[in-house]
Amino acid sequence: MTDSLAPTPTDGSKDSSKRAGNEVRTKMPVWLFRTILGVIIAVLLVVGYMVASVTVPLIWAKSIGNQIGNQLGNSIPLGMFYGFAFSFVPVLVAWQAHHRKLNKWVRVSLAILGVILTVPNLLTLGVLYGTTQTAADARSIWANSANWFGTWSQMFMVVGVICAVAVIVLGRMWMKRGRKIREIKAAEKLLRDNETAKERAAKAAIKAQRNNPPAEPTGTPQA
Repeated sequence: MTDSLAPTPTDGSKDSSKRAGNEVRTKMPVWLFRTILGVIIAVLLVVGYMVASVTVPLIWAKSIGNQIGNQLGNSIPLGMFYGFAFSFVPVLVAWQAHHRKLNKWVRVSLAILGVILTVPNLLTLGVLYGTTQTAADARSIWANSANWFGTWSQMFMVVGVICAVAVIVLGRMWMKRGRKIREIKAAEKLLRDNETAKERAAKAAIKAQRNNPPAEPTGTPQA
């Protein structure tokens, strides 16, 4: 009489099935992981913004005041420099990200670098138009030590953007003009080459005719 009972699983198979079941139970769904990660990033950004809004305006105002050195006349050129440099350069850098020939991550890096370069002007605007008590305290510092910095900085922010856009537009026009000139020169060169080839072919045909004149008929005349 044969034994009809199914074979009992070994301890190894029990452990493997148990581990597989634990992995299925402990694996987190992708959407849940992304949601938790997004919430954490949002919380960190909010906390960072709150801390920065309390500390950064005063730090920036004191830094500008120290650079001016209690000489109000220095606030005008310093404002012109910050306003122009940190709007002109970022626009040109960020514009390079539109080139499709560049790697995707290079383009992203250029765009991020362009934003980072605007930070000094963003700090200036945060002091001038901030609604927090810290921004008000920073404006009072500038009122005593850098009275004209904010005004001239804002003016040259606009000038910097306009100049950057003008450079981009003129540069594209110059490049387009250069491409057209190169195309015209290439077409003219091709035409000259064709004419030269035709002249050489005609001269070769004339030379061949001179070297090999047509043979005269050799038949005898009939009586």
